[in-house]
Amino acid sequence: MPKVDLPPETQGLRLCKVIHGRLAMCEGVRFPGGAPAVDTVLRRAAISGRVGPVGETGDYWADLLDANGDWFDTVALGRDAWNSLKNHWMRCKVESADGR
Repeated sequence: MPKVDLPPETQGLRLCKVIHGRLAMCEGVRFPGGAPAVDTVLRRAAISGRVGPVGETGDYWADLLDANGDWFDTVALGRDAWNSLKNHWMRCKVESADGR
């Protein structure tokens, strides 16, 4: 698995995807261990599918969050890696960007 070089200010992730032309975003999840904990979760997801590179998206990605919960960058995900994170490593609720 290629190493994902996370910025040191990374404290959490927010999963996002575009499905049928609609943006769906999940609630943000902060990890007490900071960037090393986020790196561990992404390496676990990489067992299921593509993770990285930082700075890219596609139809599935994760926003990188800082200590305030603010977005500052992205990391591309394959569908299977996204599902692994969503359903196993960081269960979270989906919040649609269009309010539905």
